Amino acid sequence: MLVELDIQNFAIIKNLKIKFQPQMTVLIGETGAGKSIMMDAMSLLLGHRAQKEMVRSGQSKATVTGLFTLKPEELAAVAEIADEYGLPMDGDDLIISREISSKGRNVIRINGQLTTITALGKMGKYLVDIHGQNDQQMLMDQRRQIDLVDEYAGKELKEELAKYQADYQVWVKLTDRLAHLQKDAQELAQRQDILQFQVDELTQANLEDPNEDQELEDEFNKLNNYQKIAQQASFLMQLFDDDEHGLSTLLGDAQGSADELADLDKDFKNVSQSITDGVYSLNDARSELGDIMDSMEFDEERYQFVQDRLDTLNNLKKKYGPSLEDVFAFYSKVSKELSQFETGGLDEEALKKQIAQVAEKLDDEAAKLHQLRLQTGQRLERDIKQELADLYMEKARFSVHFAKSATYNAKGTDELAFYIAPNPGEELLPLVKIVSGGEQSRLILALKSIFSKVEPVGTMVFDEIDTGVSGRVAAAIGKKMHAIAQDKQVIAITHAPQVAASADHRFAISKQVADGETFTKVRALDEAESVKMIATMMAGNRVTEAAEKNAADLITSQRVEN
Repeated sequence: MLVELDIQNFAIIKNLKIKFQPQMTVLIGETGAGKSIMMDAMSLLLGHRAQKEMVRSGQSKATVTGLFTLKPEELAAVAEIADEYGLPMDGDDLIISREISSKGRNVIRINGQLTTITALGKMGKYLVDIHGQNDQQMLMDQRRQIDLVDEYAGKELKEELAKYQADYQVWVKLTDRLAHLQKDAQELAQRQDILQFQVDELTQANLEDPNEDQELEDEFNKLNNYQKIAQQASFLMQLFDDDEHGLSTLLGDAQGSADELADLDKDFKNVSQSITDGVYSLNDARSELGDIMDSMEFDEERYQFVQDRLDTLNNLKKKYGPSLEDVFAFYSKVSKELSQFETGGLDEEALKKQIAQVAEKLDDEAAKLHQLRLQTGQRLERDIKQELADLYMEKARFSVHFAKSATYNAKGTDELAFYIAPNPGEELLPLVKIVSGGEQSRLILALKSIFSKVEPVGTMVFDEIDTGVSGRVAAAIGKKMHAIAQDKQVIAITHAPQVAASADHRFAISKQVADGETFTKVRALDEAESVKMIATMMAGNRVTEAAEKNAADLITSQRVEN
């Protein structure tokens, strides 16, 4: 429950401290006095968004601090969140502080330690439920409505749910393992396919010699230059063999002249010998040239083969090289890896059998949960109908709608939602789609009256839930709030005297102006002051003794029936 609320420089509130009591408290005051601003400040303690405009004019920052005392069920949930975010806990007390600067800076502390809006939002769901803030209402969160039904069902369903959830955790682990196994097997199969393709490609290339590409390059250059080689060789042969001016004729003449000179003068002997040696060398070259030309033959098929083979080898070098020697090394590596490739140990079929066995148990357990929820839903429908009748909505219809989920979840295979038809002839619609107004307020109040004992939240706040109603309906709303307050702390802002009369504690909220400043004041009302305040709400500013007697009678009547 909320024990104390301290608000500093928030909107028109300058300095306000209010201590709350258990059971039902009402805040009474004129419109604009600051009652709803107090609710806005309280919502900050639950993780709602802060804005710099919330800071009181002329001030640098606003602070809102709340002290909560937690019941065991609240404490367990809050402690788990505190542990998740590394926050300290001090027994069953919880202190939350929000500081908002005029420059937009937002500081959050839980038990004195800085924390995040996410952590605060998670905790807030277990602290206060402000009617009108649908995102904070457990009832308006369709995903949590099944939890309310389960809590309402009692011990038998809890025991069955515990059995189911134990097997469900086994099923989750097994299915996760199967998914990983199948993913691993798929990845292994893909790797095997890649390796097989590479090995096949390299095998088909018939690789034998790591120097093959160099040898083929030389041969290709020869074949590619065959025409030029043949032309140059023929020209050279003509130089040798021309009858009148060929090298053979000229060299013979040169040798004869040199020999004759050597015979005439011994000084020419060396010249003659050099020319003779040259003639022999050129004759040897002529002979070798003739042999080469005789053996030369252009093979078109060989040329095409060499060209294609070089293309193959170059392509392999691009993929697995850069050198042909590297290609050979890669070939050896992937061949070895493929030969050792195994997918053994992945016994998918055995795992599927285990999953099927657990699923069979889950089906039986989920069916039991469904039957228990159906029975609980029927009982809940009867109880809600009575609550609605108490609020003069006896023609309204309430239904718990069931659907089956596509697969198992932590709750079983049930998906359920609360459906409402406020008036005769209207279609049943999900509670979350009900429009705002007096009818919705009474519907929510009826549901809260039922679930107040099972909802984990410790404080329920009703912000002008009585708007648009009066007389017996307002009296019924007041009684219903007080009934809820027997299990939860209830704080209500009200303009209805019937609701104010139902409270255990009352505060007057007023707006005052002093020294050019406007600020909100809060004053606890004693019994006599409560009578006068309720009389004012009933009769206006001219409060007579009769009005005060009516107010006292109203308080008595509300208490007697509670």
